[in-house]
Amino acid sequence: MSDDRPAPADFLARFQRKIAANAAAWQAFLQEQGDAAAVERELANLIKAAQQALWEPLAWEAGLDLVGATWRHAELAGHWQKWQHLLAQGLEVSRQAGRVDYEALLLDQLGEASRLAGDNRGAAAHFQASLALFRALEDPAGAARTLSHLSQVQLAHNDWAAAASSCQEAAAIFQALQQPESLGLVYNNWGLVCQEQEQFDEALLHFEQAAAAFQRAGNRRGEAKTIINRSDVWRRRQAWEEAEGYLRAGIALYEAVGDPLHSASAQMNLGILLFETGRPAEALALSLEAEAVFRRLGHRPFLARICNNQGIFLAALDRRTEAQEAFEESARLHLENGDQLYAASALINDAEVLLDQRRVAEADEQLAQAGALLNAVASPPRWVLKDFQLQEARLKELKGTQQVA
Repeated sequence: MSDDRPAPADFLARFQRKIAANAAAWQAFLQEQGDAAAVERELANLIKAAQQALWEPLAWEAGLDLVGATWRHAELAGHWQKWQHLLAQGLEVSRQAGRVDYEALLLDQLGEASRLAGDNRGAAAHFQASLALFRALEDPAGAARTLSHLSQVQLAHNDWAAAASSCQEAAAIFQALQQPESLGLVYNNWGLVCQEQEQFDEALLHFEQAAAAFQRAGNRRGEAKTIINRSDVWRRRQAWEEAEGYLRAGIALYEAVGDPLHSASAQMNLGILLFETGRPAEALALSLEAEAVFRRLGHRPFLARICNNQGIFLAALDRRTEAQEAFEESARLHLENGDQLYAASALINDAEVLLDQRRVAEADEQLAQAGALLNAVASPPRWVLKDFQLQEARLKELKGTQQVA
């Protein structure tokens, strides 16, 4: 009597095909779903589907597709730290499978995740490896995308010439390929490079080029981004009225396209502008509105930043206890997000308020914690080192005064 039951190998293949189909179904969900909140609600299931697919060789391609497709949401939602683990798993599988195309893509995404989490040195290594693979694959669009991302790490390292060169090369490629949306992103990054060098006219030109490219692509969110960036140029020029006008226009456009997250982020920028123009109470009120949005959407990176801003506004209003609480919450949230750099910045701000009250021992403790965090960051930027050194000098002076007394 014959045994018609499937062999164990058939069961395994059927199981693996089912996992691959599940990953493909989740990718279809991503492509069809325009609601970021709906994606966020299902994110745990998406991650589980991707991980299961990456564990099964017959499902590898579906898993790699899903990991690559989900990054955009993870990037916008601020899941930079935890997403690095999934990207690293995908990268390992791409190498085992001999899929250099996926390897190049995931290295680029891993570079962006590292950069956003504050690891510029690690990001640069990932981008350089990605760029080499895209060039070897003769994939100009992939190379241009990575060059655009690499420019922001080069900018963070103050290598302005390299950053501008990366943007220039990427822009030429996307211009030739007639990809206006990608071209808009490059011009936007190029504007940031010029802005950092205080080449404000050139920055405005590139932001305007970015806006025109986004308009051709029908990307209104991209247009809003360029409006916000132009406002920052005017703010740095201390042209306060123009800066505020651009910010309010950017907020209105984000609201028009139904993007509450970036509308609130722009409100956060407007709060800083109001503070800089001597309106701390208005700045605080606006930031509290934005905070409510960040809490509702569960965006912890922006929430951590706005708590820090509120600490600054509260200190200016002489509400020092509340300011300290805001700085401490900001530091805690940044650490939970794995962002040691901005956690250190919040602690430095907290120490400043403590030193204003001559609470030397407590300030010493906060600066010690901040120093330990900065030592753990591969390449902390100049602005945070300058802030740290300033408060360290104040601490040393106050300690000396106490010893004399």
